[in-house]
Amino acid sequence: MDEAYQILSRLLKTRQSAASDLEPRYVISVAARMVGIEAHTLRYYERLGLVRPGRSGGNTRLYSQDDVDQLCCVKALMNDLRVNLAGVELALQLMQKMEDVERRFEEMEERLRRLMGDGMDSDRESKER
Repeated sequence: MDEAYQILSRLLKTRQSAASDLEPRYVISVAARMVGIEAHTLRYYERLGLVRPGRSGGNTRLYSQDDVDQLCCVKALMNDLRVNLAGVELALQLMQKMEDVERRFEEMEERLRRLMGDGMDSDRESKER
């Protein structure tokens, strides 16, 4: 149970992935081995929309490190926390919404900082006159 929470916690902390983590690089057999599940299970998860691997020019599935991390999260939810597939889908959707809200909040903070900085600059200019 603790392992599942650690995986989920790590996933939430690292969801704002570096560009290199988003680059498709692992074929299905390697990704399956990394996650500890069968390749046919990965294909099933793809059909359900739990993961969307990239494709090579020859239409080979290529999984990114971010995909592998998400699959580890799915595995932890199902095996360690006994969440069913519907619950996994809901959890992933909620995590995505949390990321979106966090990103929007950071954008608003940045805009506010710029506005406050612009306001302070104009205050300084008026005081100097």
